[in-house]
Amino acid sequence: MRRHSNSTVFNLLILCLGIFLSADYFQPTVLASPIAEVNSLELRDLVKRYSGTPSGKLGNGGPADSDYPSDDEINQAYTAPSGPFVFYSGIGSSEEPYEFAKSLDNGAVILRGAFTKGYITQGSPKKSKEWFQDFLDRVSGFYADKAIEAGNTVYFVGRFDASVAACSVWSRIELPTLTAGGIKITLVDYSNFDNKKDYPLDLPNSPIDYPGIPPREVHGGLVRRQDYCFDWQGDHEDPADPDSDPQIGLDYYPGNCGVHLQQYQKSEGQATSNGNGATSHYRFTIQLKDDQQEDMGGVDYYDAPGGQGVDVTSALPLVFIATAGNVDDDPVSFAYGSQSWKSSDGQCSVGGYDKGSRQMDCGFSC
Repeated sequence: MRRHSNSTVFNLLILCLGIFLSADYFQPTVLASPIAEVNSLELRDLVKRYSGTPSGKLGNGGPADSDYPSDDEINQAYTAPSGPFVFYSGIGSSEEPYEFAKSLDNGAVILRGAFTKGYITQGSPKKSKEWFQDFLDRVSGFYADKAIEAGNTVYFVGRFDASVAACSVWSRIELPTLTAGGIKITLVDYSNFDNKKDYPLDLPNSPIDYPGIPPREVHGGLVRRQDYCFDWQGDHEDPADPDSDPQIGLDYYPGNCGVHLQQYQKSEGQATSNGNGATSHYRFTIQLKDDQQEDMGGVDYYDAPGGQGVDVTSALPLVFIATAGNVDDDPVSFAYGSQSWKSSDGQCSVGGYDKGSRQMDCGFSC
């Protein structure tokens, strides 16, 4: 058998290594930082620059793929702020961070301020609830990326002990991204903007208990995973966002509300819900609807003596009042705030008595 010399084998190895290293497909792509520019659209879709993992789809309903803007569309919709980036979490809503950003008077913005009005919502018509968390995760990660690109100190408005829920977007996406990029974070006390200090990075995340606020597990009928949650309380749009649905601080959709009332004759109807089992008075069943025809509250078979108003408390900020007349043909009187009308007015439609009751519908401003 013929043997190759050691020098011949070595030369062959060197030749093969040179060919392999010169191959086009082996040219490495070097990312200088977590936010290094990626020019290839294909590569940009594959390389997630921010830290953390978006939630993906939550729940079994809704579309198979996200119906929210893609990462590239988020980039196109973004407007770079002229001032500092302001983040927040664990304080209930974005109202205080928004006010703090305005107090800086130098173009500072919170997340929604870097996009067009209504962009950080489910939109109109509403997109799926199953993909809303994933969208918030992705757009927040992009926002943190841009803060790194700007290279300046950012502000975090929150509790002064820096306690934040581990499930929040801040804990999962924004904070890891900012710290990986070496960005300095100033903690601002949401209850007193004069209290500031360097953000402590060595504190463990912990669950946050909001007094009187229901847990996050349910979002419009969607059971959520408890390891993903928003930076505000609840599982709905940010209550302090002027584009949120419903609007700031409201538990109903304002606009043109409606009342449906069923009036039972004095000898008809079931036992009253206010504890009076007698049938010597009229009785009301009342349902209040908001501008989107969603229930706001009401009463069932409520005792309604002639001339005495029945107060209905609901999601409305004021008490709604309905008053029966003294005889069957008398119109029902209504009042809400400064508005008052009768069922005989043009804003109502009234049916005749049938099997001991009549029904009516009226509209009013809310």
